[in-house]
Amino acid sequence: MERETGSRREAVRQAAALWVVRLGDPSCSAADRAAFEAWRDESHENEAAFEREAAAWARLDRLRAMRPGPVRLTEARPDRDLLAPERRLILPRFSRSPWARGMAAVTVAAVVGAGVMTFGSGTAYATAIGERRVVVLSDNSRIELNTDSKVVVRYRKGVREVKLVRGEAVFEAAKDARPFVIKAADAVMQADAGAEMAVRLRSDGAAVTVKRGAVALDPEPTERKDPVRLTAGVAAIYSSAGHRSRVVSDSEIDRALAWRQGAIALNGQSLEQAVAEFNRYNRQQISIADPSISGLRLAGYFQTTEPKSFVSAVTSTFPVRAFEDSDGAIRLSRRG
Repeated sequence: MERETGSRREAVRQAAALWVVRLGDPSCSAADRAAFEAWRDESHENEAAFEREAAAWARLDRLRAMRPGPVRLTEARPDRDLLAPERRLILPRFSRSPWARGMAAVTVAAVVGAGVMTFGSGTAYATAIGERRVVVLSDNSRIELNTDSKVVVRYRKGVREVKLVRGEAVFEAAKDARPFVIKAADAVMQADAGAEMAVRLRSDGAAVTVKRGAVALDPEPTERKDPVRLTAGVAAIYSSAGHRSRVVSDSEIDRALAWRQGAIALNGQSLEQAVAEFNRYNRQQISIADPSISGLRLAGYFQTTEPKSFVSAVTSTFPVRAFEDSDGAIRLSRRG
Protein backbone atom coordinates (compact mmCIF):
# COMPACT_ATOMS: atom_id res chain seq x y z
CA MET A 1 0.00 0.00 0.00
CA GLU A 2 2.83 2.40 0.90
CA ARG A 3 4.52 1.73 -2.47
CA GLU A 4 1.22 2.32 -4.27
CA THR A 5 0.70 5.64 -2.46
CA GLY A 6 4.24 6.72 -3.29
CA SER A 7 3.73 5.88 -6.95
CA ARG A 8 0.50 7.89 -7.05
CA ARG A 9 2.19 10.91 -5.46
CA GLU A 10 5.03 10.68 -7.93
CA ALA A 11 2.54 10.55 -10.80
CA VAL A 12 0.80 13.67 -9.47
CA ARG A 13 4.14 15.45 -9.08
CA GLN A 14 5.20 14.62 -12.63
CA ALA A 15 1.82 15.71 -14.00
CA ALA A 16 2.15 19.02 -12.14
CA ALA A 17 5.66 19.54 -13.55
CA LEU A 18 4.38 18.98 -17.07
CA TRP A 19 1.53 21.44 -16.52
CA VAL A 20 4.00 24.12 -15.37
CA VAL A 21 5.94 23.59 -18.59
CA ARG A 22 2.87 23.44 -20.82
CA LEU A 23 1.25 26.57 -19.38
CA GLY A 24 4.46 28.51 -19.89
CA ASP A 25 4.65 27.58 -23.58
CA PRO A 26 3.45 30.35 -25.96
CA SER A 27 1.60 27.69 -27.98
CA CYS A 28 -0.58 26.75 -24.99
CA SER A 29 -4.19 26.85 -26.19
CA ALA A 30 -7.46 27.75 -24.47
CA ALA A 31 -8.34 24.05 -24.47
CA ASP A 32 -5.05 23.29 -22.69
CA ARG A 33 -5.84 25.88 -20.04
CA ALA A 34 -9.34 24.48 -19.56
CA ALA A 35 -7.88 20.99 -19.18
CA PHE A 36 -5.42 22.30 -16.61
CA GLU A 37 -8.20 23.96 -14.59
CA ALA A 38 -10.16 20.70 -14.61
CA TRP A 39 -7.09 18.72 -13.49
CA ARG A 40 -6.23 21.18 -10.73
CA ASP A 41 -9.82 21.20 -9.42
CA GLU A 42 -9.89 17.40 -9.13
CA SER A 43 -8.19 17.47 -5.73
CA HIS A 44 -6.33 19.59 -3.22
CA GLU A 45 -3.35 17.30 -3.81
CA ASN A 46 -3.23 18.37 -7.48
CA GLU A 47 -3.44 22.05 -6.55
CA ALA A 48 -0.69 21.77 -3.91
CA ALA A 49 1.58 19.80 -6.26
CA PHE A 50 1.19 22.43 -8.99
CA GLU A 51 2.05 25.29 -6.64
CA ARG A 52 5.13 23.43 -5.39
CA GLU A 53 6.33 22.84 -8.96
CA ALA A 54 5.72 26.46 -9.97
CA ALA A 55 7.58 27.67 -6.88
CA ALA A 56 10.43 25.31 -7.78
CA TRP A 57 10.81 27.08 -11.13
CA ALA A 58 11.15 30.40 -9.34
CA ARG A 59 13.86 28.90 -7.15
CA LEU A 60 15.54 27.34 -10.15
CA ASP A 61 15.81 30.78 -11.71
CA ARG A 62 17.96 31.81 -8.74
CA LEU A 63 19.99 28.63 -8.87
CA ARG A 64 20.74 28.62 -12.60
CA ALA A 65 24.20 30.17 -12.09
CA MET A 66 25.14 27.16 -9.95
CA ARG A 67 23.19 24.60 -12.02
CA PRO A 68 23.71 25.61 -15.66
CA GLY A 69 21.42 23.92 -18.13
CA PRO A 70 19.96 24.20 -21.63
CA VAL A 71 16.72 25.93 -20.51
CA ARG A 72 16.76 29.72 -20.19
CA LEU A 73 14.13 31.00 -17.73
CA THR A 74 12.42 34.35 -18.17
CA GLU A 75 9.64 36.01 -16.25
CA ALA A 76 6.12 35.43 -17.53
CA ARG A 77 4.11 38.27 -19.06
CA PRO A 78 1.20 39.48 -16.89
CA ASP A 79 -1.33 38.11 -19.39
CA ARG A 80 0.04 34.61 -18.75
CA ASP A 81 -0.60 34.73 -15.03
CA LEU A 82 -3.20 31.97 -14.71
CA LEU A 83 -3.93 31.84 -11.02
CA ALA A 84 -6.36 33.90 -8.97
CA PRO A 85 -4.70 36.99 -7.42
CA GLU A 86 -4.62 35.50 -3.93
CA ARG A 87 -2.73 32.47 -5.21
CA ARG A 88 -0.68 34.17 -7.90
CA LEU A 89 2.67 32.71 -8.90
CA ILE A 90 5.04 33.85 -11.65
CA LEU A 91 5.41 31.19 -14.32
CA PRO A 92 8.28 31.10 -16.81
CA ARG A 93 8.11 30.99 -20.59
CA PHE A 94 9.91 28.20 -22.43
CA SER A 95 11.15 27.33 -25.85
CA ARG A 96 8.68 25.68 -28.24
CA SER A 97 11.22 22.94 -28.80
CA PRO A 98 9.87 19.56 -27.55
CA TRP A 99 13.40 18.71 -26.43
CA ALA A 100 13.63 21.90 -24.37
CA ARG A 101 10.22 21.28 -22.83
CA GLY A 102 11.21 17.73 -21.96
CA MET A 103 14.39 18.93 -20.31
CA ALA A 104 12.36 21.53 -18.41
CA ALA A 105 10.04 18.89 -16.98
CA VAL A 106 12.98 16.70 -15.93
CA THR A 107 14.65 19.68 -14.27
CA VAL A 108 11.49 20.59 -12.34
CA ALA A 109 11.18 17.05 -11.02
CA ALA A 110 14.84 17.00 -10.01
CA VAL A 111 14.67 20.28 -8.13
CA VAL A 112 11.49 19.39 -6.25
CA GLY A 113 12.77 15.92 -5.43
CA ALA A 114 16.00 17.30 -4.04
CA GLY A 115 14.27 19.98 -1.92
CA VAL A 116 14.95 23.68 -1.59
CA MET A 117 18.19 25.33 -0.43
CA THR A 118 18.46 23.30 2.75
CA PHE A 119 20.84 24.36 5.49
CA GLY A 120 21.88 22.54 8.63
CA SER A 121 19.34 24.44 10.69
CA GLY A 122 16.39 24.23 8.28
CA THR A 123 15.11 25.19 4.85
CA ALA A 124 14.99 28.88 3.93
CA TYR A 125 12.53 30.61 1.60
CA ALA A 126 12.94 34.28 0.73
CA THR A 127 11.70 37.06 -1.53
CA ALA A 128 13.46 40.06 -3.02
CA ILE A 129 12.19 43.65 -2.87
CA GLY A 130 8.90 43.85 -4.76
CA GLU A 131 8.51 40.07 -5.01
CA ARG A 132 5.77 37.85 -3.56
CA ARG A 133 5.86 34.07 -3.29
CA VAL A 134 3.61 31.21 -2.24
CA VAL A 135 5.29 28.19 -0.62
CA VAL A 136 3.35 24.96 -0.06
CA LEU A 137 5.04 22.78 2.54
CA SER A 138 5.14 18.99 2.51
CA ASP A 139 2.21 18.85 4.97
CA ASN A 140 0.18 21.18 2.66
CA SER A 141 0.54 24.15 4.99
CA ARG A 142 0.96 27.39 3.02
CA ILE A 143 3.23 30.36 3.49
CA GLU A 144 2.73 33.50 1.40
CA LEU A 145 5.76 35.77 1.60
CA ASN A 146 5.50 39.51 1.07
CA THR A 147 8.26 41.76 -0.27
CA ASP A 148 11.80 41.35 1.10
CA SER A 149 10.84 38.55 3.49
CA LYS A 150 12.44 35.33 4.70
CA VAL A 151 11.35 32.28 6.68
CA VAL A 152 13.21 29.20 7.84
CA VAL A 153 11.23 25.94 8.12
CA ARG A 154 12.22 23.09 10.42
CA TYR A 155 10.57 19.76 11.14
CA ARG A 156 11.99 18.34 14.34
CA LYS A 157 10.96 16.61 17.55
CA GLY A 158 7.41 16.22 16.34
CA VAL A 159 6.94 19.96 15.71
CA ARG A 160 6.45 21.94 12.50
CA GLU A 161 8.37 25.14 13.17
CA VAL A 162 8.58 28.25 10.99
CA LYS A 163 10.72 31.24 11.94
CA LEU A 164 10.01 34.61 10.31
CA VAL A 165 13.48 36.06 9.93
CA ARG A 166 12.46 39.30 8.22
CA GLY A 167 9.51 40.94 6.52
CA GLU A 168 5.94 39.68 6.49
CA ALA A 169 4.05 36.50 5.67
CA VAL A 170 0.64 34.88 5.80
CA PHE A 171 0.57 31.38 7.30
CA GLU A 172 -2.13 28.75 6.77
CA ALA A 173 -1.69 25.72 9.03
CA ALA A 174 -2.79 22.41 7.53
CA LYS A 175 -4.31 19.73 9.74
CA ASP A 176 -1.57 17.52 11.16
CA ALA A 177 -0.83 15.68 14.39
CA ARG A 178 2.27 17.84 14.87
CA PRO A 179 1.90 21.36 16.33
CA PHE A 180 2.42 24.25 13.88
CA VAL A 181 4.64 26.81 15.62
CA ILE A 182 5.61 30.24 14.30
CA LYS A 183 8.44 32.28 15.78
CA ALA A 184 8.85 35.99 15.04
CA ALA A 185 11.17 38.19 17.12
CA ASP A 186 10.15 37.49 20.75
CA ALA A 187 6.78 36.01 19.81
CA VAL A 188 6.08 32.27 19.81
CA MET A 189 2.72 31.22 18.36
CA GLN A 190 0.99 27.89 17.92
CA ALA A 191 -1.71 27.85 15.26
CA ASP A 192 -4.79 25.67 15.38
CA ALA A 193 -5.35 23.40 12.38
CA GLY A 194 -6.91 25.45 9.60
CA ALA A 195 -5.87 28.78 11.14
CA GLU A 196 -4.77 31.62 8.86
CA MET A 197 -2.76 34.53 10.21
CA ALA A 198 -0.51 37.34 9.04
CA VAL A 199 2.72 38.11 10.88
CA ARG A 200 4.88 41.17 10.25
CA LEU A 201 8.14 42.11 11.92
CA ARG A 202 8.15 45.76 13.04
CA SER A 203 10.48 47.96 15.05
CA ASP A 204 8.16 47.60 18.05
CA GLY A 205 7.79 43.81 17.84
CA ALA A 206 5.80 41.28 15.86
CA ALA A 207 2.38 42.31 14.52
CA VAL A 208 -0.04 39.36 14.39
CA THR A 209 -3.44 39.42 12.71
CA VAL A 210 -5.67 36.34 12.83
CA LYS A 211 -7.88 36.03 9.76
CA ARG A 212 -9.31 32.56 10.44
CA GLY A 213 -9.22 30.09 13.31
CA ALA A 214 -7.21 30.74 16.48
CA VAL A 215 -3.59 31.14 17.57
CA ALA A 216 -2.01 30.71 21.01
CA LEU A 217 0.71 33.19 21.99
CA ASP A 218 3.38 31.73 24.29
CA PRO A 219 1.86 28.24 24.02
CA GLU A 220 4.12 26.86 26.78
CA PRO A 221 2.94 28.33 30.12
CA THR A 222 5.50 29.49 32.68
CA GLU A 223 5.27 30.65 36.29
CA ARG A 224 4.81 34.23 35.12
CA LYS A 225 2.87 33.74 31.88
CA ASP A 226 -0.19 31.89 30.71
CA PRO A 227 -0.92 31.32 27.01
CA VAL A 228 -2.86 34.12 25.31
CA ARG A 229 -5.39 32.98 22.73
CA LEU A 230 -6.07 35.16 19.69
CA THR A 231 -9.16 34.39 17.64
CA ALA A 232 -10.27 35.45 14.16
CA GLY A 233 -10.66 39.21 13.87
CA VAL A 234 -8.02 40.07 16.48
CA ALA A 235 -4.74 41.87 15.86
CA ALA A 236 -1.89 42.07 18.36
CA ILE A 237 1.57 43.59 18.73
CA TYR A 238 3.92 41.31 20.68
CA SER A 239 7.31 42.25 22.13
CA SER A 240 9.52 41.18 25.01
CA ALA A 241 7.61 43.63 27.21
CA GLY A 242 4.27 41.93 26.56
CA HIS A 243 1.45 42.30 24.08
CA ARG A 244 -1.49 44.52 23.26
CA SER A 245 -4.41 43.42 21.15
CA ARG A 246 -7.56 44.85 19.56
CA VAL A 247 -10.53 43.71 17.51
CA VAL A 248 -10.31 44.50 13.79
CA SER A 249 -12.98 44.37 11.11
CA ASP A 250 -12.88 42.14 8.03
CA SER A 251 -12.42 45.21 5.83
CA GLU A 252 -9.45 46.35 7.91
CA ILE A 253 -7.86 42.92 7.57
CA ASP A 254 -8.48 42.97 3.82
CA ARG A 255 -6.79 46.38 3.52
CA ALA A 256 -3.80 45.20 5.57
CA LEU A 257 -3.45 42.14 3.33
CA ALA A 258 -4.03 43.95 0.03
CA TRP A 259 -0.40 43.16 -0.79
CA ARG A 260 -1.53 39.61 -1.60
CA GLN A 261 -3.18 41.16 -4.68
CA GLY A 262 -0.17 43.40 -5.33
CA ALA A 263 -1.76 46.52 -3.84
CA ILE A 264 -1.51 49.04 -1.02
CA ALA A 265 -4.86 50.11 0.43
CA LEU A 266 -4.74 53.45 2.24
CA ASN A 267 -7.57 54.51 4.52
CA GLY A 268 -6.58 57.64 6.43
CA GLN A 269 -2.87 56.92 6.79
CA SER A 270 -0.50 59.90 6.79
CA LEU A 271 1.71 60.72 3.84
CA GLU A 272 4.69 59.71 5.97
CA GLN A 273 3.17 56.27 6.63
CA ALA A 274 2.20 55.82 2.98
CA VAL A 275 5.69 56.68 1.76
CA ALA A 276 7.24 54.22 4.22
CA GLU A 277 4.89 51.52 2.92
CA PHE A 278 5.74 52.17 -0.75
CA ASN A 279 9.45 52.14 0.03
CA ARG A 280 9.13 48.53 1.25
CA TYR A 281 8.21 47.39 -2.25
CA ASN A 282 10.47 49.48 -4.48
CA ARG A 283 14.12 50.18 -5.03
CA GLN A 284 13.14 53.64 -6.24
CA GLN A 285 12.68 55.37 -2.89
CA ILE A 286 10.42 58.30 -1.98
CA SER A 287 11.39 60.85 0.68
CA ILE A 288 9.59 63.80 2.25
CA ALA A 289 11.80 66.87 2.04
CA ASP A 290 9.28 69.16 3.77
CA PRO A 291 8.05 67.91 7.19
CA SER A 292 4.99 70.17 6.97
CA ILE A 293 3.34 67.76 4.49
CA SER A 294 4.08 64.57 6.44
CA GLY A 295 0.71 64.59 8.17
CA LEU A 296 -1.47 64.79 5.06
CA ARG A 297 -4.07 62.02 5.17
CA LEU A 298 -4.67 59.75 2.19
CA ALA A 299 -7.14 57.17 1.01
CA GLY A 300 -6.89 55.09 -2.13
CA TYR A 301 -5.86 51.84 -3.74
CA PHE A 302 -2.43 51.70 -5.42
CA GLN A 303 -0.23 49.07 -7.03
CA THR A 304 2.74 48.25 -4.80
CA THR A 305 5.32 48.53 -7.58
CA GLU A 306 4.10 51.79 -9.13
CA PRO A 307 5.47 54.56 -6.89
CA LYS A 308 5.25 57.15 -9.67
CA SER A 309 1.49 56.60 -9.98
CA PHE A 310 1.19 57.16 -6.24
CA VAL A 311 3.29 60.34 -6.43
CA SER A 312 1.20 61.59 -9.35
CA ALA A 313 -1.99 61.08 -7.33
CA VAL A 314 -0.51 62.94 -4.36
CA THR A 315 0.71 65.93 -6.39
CA SER A 316 -2.62 66.25 -8.23
CA THR A 317 -4.66 66.15 -4.99
CA PHE A 318 -2.53 68.15 -2.55
CA PRO A 319 -0.27 71.23 -2.79
CA VAL A 320 2.74 68.96 -3.15
CA ARG A 321 5.42 68.86 -5.82
CA ALA A 322 7.89 66.10 -6.66
CA PHE A 323 11.50 66.14 -7.82
CA GLU A 324 13.45 63.16 -9.07
CA ASP A 325 17.13 63.14 -8.10
CA SER A 326 19.90 61.94 -10.38
CA ASP A 327 19.93 58.60 -8.53
CA GLY A 328 16.21 58.11 -9.25
CA ALA A 329 14.96 58.93 -5.74
CA ILE A 330 11.77 61.01 -5.54
CA ARG A 331 11.58 63.96 -3.10
CA LEU A 332 8.29 65.50 -2.05
CA SER A 333 7.90 69.08 -0.82
CA ARG A 334 5.14 71.69 -0.43
CA ARG A 335 4.10 73.54 -3.59
CA GLY A 336 3.87 77.31 -3.66
